[in-house]
Amino acid sequence: MFVIAQSEFEADFRGYVKELGGFSLSNDLGTIRFDNTLHHRIESRFDLGEKLEVRADARTRLFNGWTVRNTPGYGDFLSNDPGYVDLSHTWIDSENSVLNTTIDRLHLSYISGPWEVHAGRQRINWGKTMVWNPNDLFNTYAYLDFDYEERPGTDALYVSYSWSYASSAQVGYRMGDTIDESVIAGMVRGNLGEYDLQFIAGNYFEELAVGAGWSGYLKSAGLKGEFTYFHPRNNFLDGTGHITATVGSNYVFQNGVYGSAELLYNGGWNRSLNPFAQLTRPPSASDLFIAETGYFLNGAFQINPLTSISGGMMGSFDRKMIILIPQITRSLTENIDLLVLAQLLKGSVFTDLTETSNLVFLRLKYSY
Repeated sequence: MFVIAQSEFEADFRGYVKELGGFSLSNDLGTIRFDNTLHHRIESRFDLGEKLEVRADARTRLFNGWTVRNTPGYGDFLSNDPGYVDLSHTWIDSENSVLNTTIDRLHLSYISGPWEVHAGRQRINWGKTMVWNPNDLFNTYAYLDFDYEERPGTDALYVSYSWSYASSAQVGYRMGDTIDESVIAGMVRGNLGEYDLQFIAGNYFEELAVGAGWSGYLKSAGLKGEFTYFHPRNNFLDGTGHITATVGSNYVFQNGVYGSAELLYNGGWNRSLNPFAQLTRPPSASDLFIAETGYFLNGAFQINPLTSISGGMMGSFDRKMIILIPQITRSLTENIDLLVLAQLLKGSVFTDLTETSNLVFLRLKYSY
């Protein structure tokens, strides 16, 4: 981290470098493919007095390996910025390597007492649960995209007014050329007993959306959930709306094991979409998974202050598939971390589309 301060101006810079190697393997280990990503992220914040702040973050990634060599137009795909403003550029697009930079945070913030106003590329997080978030109208994310901890941003105007620690009203506008390409929504958040509650409503692209979420405790276990009802805006009276809902719980056992579970009803499931794209790219809040139902189980344990292990399992009740996610993390030095993670995709949903449905990753991360 680097800090520059002078009078009322202060600049803060931090970031990291990550080396990520990934193997994709067939079930019989007869086919092994290798991909590599060298990733640098820079995060900067500029304080322009007591109430104004500018944030700018960029991620630059160098890709090479099997996917680059066997995916025509991979560089063009990475250059296709999903935001209203194009903040992505591919510097190198060759047969063997692709180098791309994307600015995923670039916004001006005004903060004065209970008021906050943010304009530009930012993250607006309305989700309560861990894996699937039907309340997250602005910034859904793909849980299996583990290498993007910061999660995507969106080009938006966001205003918040808080009248207590747990109570606020928020309004956001995700920019688009038409209302069908925009998100305009509001949320009211409050507290009732042991629970934080929120209620949302707005326009979600071509649909109207209304929903609610909660988080709190049931005795000593955490309990969270959210649901949203989506209805086509241009066919309001035809009864074609649907609900997408999720509920989750977490608990710390006496032996130190942290357990969590989550259930999903995905009322907007579109069977025709590519399962791999749905799992690794930010999904629609209206259609969060590759099946109509979903479940996620996870257990984690801190072996010692430097080492932790976890094991996750994701699947569906209505579609024959399962994803196993074991991982181990180790702090090698104060600034260097090691991660070993696997995503083992089982079931005909995956094996019918790819020969190598077992993924193993090794990542070194240096933070500064």
